[in-house]
Amino acid sequence: MDSTIICPNCGAQIDKDVSRCPYCGFINAEGAKKKFQNDLSKISRNIEETKKEPKKALVKGFSGGTKIILITLGVLLALVILSAMELYRETRDKPKLFLTAEDQVYASAYIEKAGPELERAFEDEDIAKMAQIFDKAYSEDRVSLWGVPHYEAGYASSCYMKLQQRMEDLDTGGISKKEAEELTYYCFYFYYRAYGDDGSLIFDPIRENEIIPIITDRLGYTEKDLESFKDKVWSPPYVDRSKVYKVTKKYFKNYK
Repeated sequence: MDSTIICPNCGAQIDKDVSRCPYCGFINAEGAKKKFQNDLSKISRNIEETKKEPKKALVKGFSGGTKIILITLGVLLALVILSAMELYRETRDKPKLFLTAEDQVYASAYIEKAGPELERAFEDEDIAKMAQIFDKAYSEDRVSLWGVPHYEAGYASSCYMKLQQRMEDLDTGGISKKEAEELTYYCFYFYYRAYGDDGSLIFDPIRENEIIPIITDRLGYTEKDLESFKDKVWSPPYVDRSKVYKVTKKYFKNYK
């Protein structure tokens, strides 16, 4: 049996058991579910081991052993709840990974309509419209437009519009750590040209006139920093979101 699948978001070939695509961060529902089940099994084994604690606790007294068990069970229960909430949060707004026959019919009809709309917006160089089409498909209707002409331009448009939102937050001083991470990712996405040739005529001027000044003047990164980061965050033709976060943590103080 094939142990790999194609990521519906970026098209990369990934291990079917991973919870996230290592290239774009897309949630692999099947892998995430398997990881969650493994975590539950591990917790169950821990509980069984914990049940043996009363016998050991008799040496120190029944009361002390019971307290240990209750605290341990409480912590384990909290971990189960947090894991379930995180899995739900990560998958509820993402395109479905494994489609039923009915889902496939719906997705095909959706793409047949959205594809031409995205192409018209691209021809008009309407960034806001491309972002609207992409975000509606991805977040609201949970349909991946991967493979549709100008998909990369649509994704770049979505990143650009979100970047504008984050810049407004930065200007008012009300930016959170997560928003700072997102702002960094969007800037790096454009700096390393992850949108490729598809949107170069539209986004290259933005890269030169808007993105680079934000990175250097506002955020304090130097060209030397950016060159040293490239091998750490660049997985051609994609910028790895999780890797961006890891290499830029120490720069969060520059968000001002």
